[in-house]
Amino acid sequence: MEIITVAILAFAALSTAWSGYQASLWDGIQSSNYTQASGSRTNAAQQRTAANQFRLADLSVFENYIDAVLLERPAVADFYFERFRDEFRVGFDAWMALDPLNNPDAPPSPFAMPEYQLSQDAEADRLEARADELFQAGEDANTISDVYTMTTLLFAAALFFAAMAERFEYFRAQVALLVIAGIGLVIGLAIALGQPITSG
Repeated sequence: MEIITVAILAFAALSTAWSGYQASLWDGIQSSNYTQASGSRTNAAQQRTAANQFRLADLSVFENYIDAVLLERPAVADFYFERFRDEFRVGFDAWMALDPLNNPDAPPSPFAMPEYQLSQDAEADRLEARADELFQAGEDANTISDVYTMTTLLFAAALFFAAMAERFEYFRAQVALLVIAGIGLVIGLAIALGQPITSG
């Protein structure tokens, strides 16, 4: 009985330390992932703001160009046309190819053309997707940490019941307590061994 008790106590103590260590490491991973996700979302917001600023600049230049065309001032129209940004020019050329002045089915402006794409919007989409991935990874790490914490409680219970078994002189009580301790230890080990292991 003493050998069994010592064995349970030893395994439970080592397993408690291991599970606590893994839980703390996964907590750190969770925190890191959440921090990176937050940073990625901040960068995405900055890119989205930059995209909106470029969109407003394109709109201003385009409006002035249209005014010059309608007022039949070709020199002014050429002045603004030469200042179209490359990203806007792609959408503008695609829009003009649809003959918008005579084609009622053409989109109302180059801004409605699928060819008009801002690199800042694409970067913002990438950063937001990355933030979602990092946040989900943080959620997964949190779940793993919680499971390790639960196994720590099982191992602590095994330690408690094994230690209590030594206090009893009644054989059946000792056996019952050691069985409970052994069950807690086995269940805790089964759950812990099914979890991912990290080194931080």
